[in-house]
Amino acid sequence: MSELETSKLQTGATPTHISLMLLIGIIYPLLFTLNNLAVSAGIPAIAFTFWQTLGASIILLTIGMVRKELPKWEWQYIKAYLVIGLTGIAAPISLLAWLSTKLPVGVISVIVILSPPITYAIALGLRLERLKALRLVGILFGFGGILLLILPELNLPQSDMVWWLLLALLAPTSFALTNNLAAIIRPPDSPAISFSCGLVSAAAIMLIPAMFVFDHVYIIPDPSLWANLAILGASIITCLMYILFLVLVKAAGPVFFSQFNYVVVIAGLGWGILLKNESYSLNVWFAAVLMLGGVAFLTWSSRQKNIP
Repeated sequence: MSELETSKLQTGATPTHISLMLLIGIIYPLLFTLNNLAVSAGIPAIAFTFWQTLGASIILLTIGMVRKELPKWEWQYIKAYLVIGLTGIAAPISLLAWLSTKLPVGVISVIVILSPPITYAIALGLRLERLKALRLVGILFGFGGILLLILPELNLPQSDMVWWLLLALLAPTSFALTNNLAAIIRPPDSPAISFSCGLVSAAAIMLIPAMFVFDHVYIIPDPSLWANLAILGASIITCLMYILFLVLVKAAGPVFFSQFNYVVVIAGLGWGILLKNESYSLNVWFAAVLMLGGVAFLTWSSRQKNIP
């Protein structure tokens, strides 16, 4: 996610905002573990993504009905739902679910946080941002981390994983594209609940034909209790992620929310160790430090930009 979501930095971060940011940063990487659990149990990746987005849609629709915050269906909203739902949910989450059995959970968590530097690189190409020294350093740090990861003889458990890792780069690229597109097409008066519901509903609808095209049709409940719990857990995480993202960016500012990326890396590596018994070489840790440094430079640059 990026500060391109809004043009003005808010300064109203409270202890509650900090707690919520830490909470979602810790919980979000669990999605990658749930992906692995479900796909390993035999649920096709696209089907798993469909069921988790459908579940999230039902939850958000229920909350929206109670709060009277249902999605709006004017064309500007529908366009935002479809575009952001595709590039921010359907495509990258399906890809990550498919790769969850091919790459370590911790490595996927590290890869995903490349979204901020890629967001800035795309923004330069779209002329939404101007070239700044600190941000260029952030991009170089981020891609320096990738160079460490694509040396398979130094850190990945199997040398052929490098190709899966390169494919995984499409996910943060898709998230980065979403950030830029959201800055252009997201309606300014979009309540968090209704807009999140519109996004995940659009993603679920788009995944239906994809399931048939790729022969990933799957009917739940699954015989495995853990697979069913994985779908439920992923649905809840998806709801929390998009609600808190929209709420925190609006209340405390995008630069504040960008710190979510630090928590994701640390939590993702930690969940991989605790739940999957994964171990990482020094190169993975150094790559994580470089990528975190990249996010730090981008955040620092944003703070300087917004200081009165």
